[in-house]
Amino acid sequence: SLGLPGSMALAHAQKCWACCRSASRQAQRCSSFGRAPAVILPATLGGCRAFSRIDGYRHYYGKLKNQEGMLRDVARNEAYRAAIETAMSNLKGATVMDIGTGSGFLALLAAKYGAAKVYAIEGSPEIARVASRLARANGYVGVIEIVPKHLEEVTEEDIPPNSVDVIVSELFSHFLVGEVGLQVVTLAKKRFLKPGGLVLPEVAWIKLSPFEDPALGAELRGRHTFWQNSDFMGFDLTPALPFAEEQQLKEMVLDIVEPEELLVAPSESPGELLDLVGPDDPEVWRKIEFEVQFPDRSRDALIDGICGWGDAIFSGDCMGEVPPVLSTAPGAAPTVWAQCRFLLDKPLRADATDKLTARCELRTHKQRESYSVRMEVKNHASGKVSRIGPVELSNVYARHFAKPNSFPIVDNDAEDATADGGTGGGRRPLGL
Repeated sequence: SLGLPGSMALAHAQKCWACCRSASRQAQRCSSFGRAPAVILPATLGGCRAFSRIDGYRHYYGKLKNQEGMLRDVARNEAYRAAIETAMSNLKGATVMDIGTGSGFLALLAAKYGAAKVYAIEGSPEIARVASRLARANGYVGVIEIVPKHLEEVTEEDIPPNSVDVIVSELFSHFLVGEVGLQVVTLAKKRFLKPGGLVLPEVAWIKLSPFEDPALGAELRGRHTFWQNSDFMGFDLTPALPFAEEQQLKEMVLDIVEPEELLVAPSESPGELLDLVGPDDPEVWRKIEFEVQFPDRSRDALIDGICGWGDAIFSGDCMGEVPPVLSTAPGAAPTVWAQCRFLLDKPLRADATDKLTARCELRTHKQRESYSVRMEVKNHASGKVSRIGPVELSNVYARHFAKPNSFPIVDNDAEDATADGGTGGGRRPLGL
């Protein structure tokens, strides 16, 4: 009832329904992998107030179905369980902080392995209530304390300064840093961690490898065939095509990449090591810059883009000679993060032995609470350069949702826990 004639009101309602249904479907697809969808609805919808990306996270992670997606990630959960178990000597009688506790899984693990006190920080009121209920149901009243705030809002009355022995967090996103979680860990360490305290994970890698995939470029161009229409109800839409293609280059392609699709194997891929313990100022993460040189490739190629992923290392004095690792590399056990593909503005030819480098710059994007990525890839033998970006890490084309994927699913009835690659639970393809 917008004061429009009946036919116009109906058309308006149908259009609104189509938009909402499209956004809902994308959110549901993302929830299958348990991470926040990259698309945020417009700032104003029907006169409603604008809302920030933080509001979007609070709402998204408050949904149990989305928490379920993360709890179904066997590789993620097992890495954290192994890390917390390995750190058990430091946990006995200790005070632990779990940042972004969600359903409380990491807080429960910390309590199970001996923590005397666990502050479970959670900014979503809905899921904070669930975490509190699960803590009580599992016998940890008085041990796990839910603090229903974002870390930035936590006061010294909530948690005394420099009172925490161990900080544990899982605030990673696509390309590791997409949800600006490193800043939060550094702030928590600065305010609450005792000198010499333990941070889990302690370091993380961002890794890069070039790939050649002309079919991917053709597929992405095929997404815009609509704008090749020169007679759309009598109108020419083709002038919009260059803009569609330009926008495509600004999207991060989220995909499941096989190791053989890369020109440098994951085990040999260079990257940047991020120290999650050293910095005392969260502002250090405002810009991340690094340059890598790729080793000789497996073959000559016309390079179409760069594949990126992250590995979290649970190192530290008490973590043993071979610390637990959570890897999202191609060929590793599937995780909620998959891998990222960044397309070059133009393909770059490189022989297998040509010197090839990539310079990467990530800058925080305040409006989206994420990072913008730029890369420059150079073949030093030819002097040719191709570029990537700016790409918003929050601007995702989830290509892997367009096809069935094997994803780690906990299967309590599985007879052989090694049948899924040793992750401890059966796997079955999901029709995403």
